[in-house]
Amino acid sequence: MACLAFVRKTWAQTVAKAGQDGTVLKNNADVQMVVNKAIPGTIHTSMKIGKEHLNNHDSLGMRPPTGASVNISCEFIRPGGKLGDEIKAVGKVLRVGRTLAFTRVEFFNEKDQIVAFGNHTKHMANSHQVVAFSPDGEKEIPVPENAPHAKDPALAKKK
Repeated sequence: MACLAFVRKTWAQTVAKAGQDGTVLKNNADVQMVVNKAIPGTIHTSMKIGKEHLNNHDSLGMRPPTGASVNISCEFIRPGGKLGDEIKAVGKVLRVGRTLAFTRVEFFNEKDQIVAFGNHTKHMANSHQVVAFSPDGEKEIPVPENAPHAKDPALAKKK
């Protein structure tokens, strides 16, 4: 539960800042992304499709997020749903290197059919690992000494 609690807390803070995430995935009773499960490297979410997610054909078409992305792509395989339908997503961290992180997400409709998938490559040079979890995500554990960015110089100066 530690990993899930951490991701939910972090998501709530992200949405509260507004911006793209707060606008498109806003946290209100009608339309909100819910973090259902989180274990290290994988997150499961769901949300109801709202009017703000529909394109001019009344079908799902989310705007891409903003940020320092090296590459971001989304492939739509079939219509994602109509107003009020639930869409599910499973995101995975494929690799975190010294400067880049690679992620993939798959979106599923209410019939559990894949409707879209996306890839995101993010520049991570100024980041550092601040938390670690047991493989099942139940417990917070110390950040390993050999973790990417664990010995971040900027972090060491703050101590």
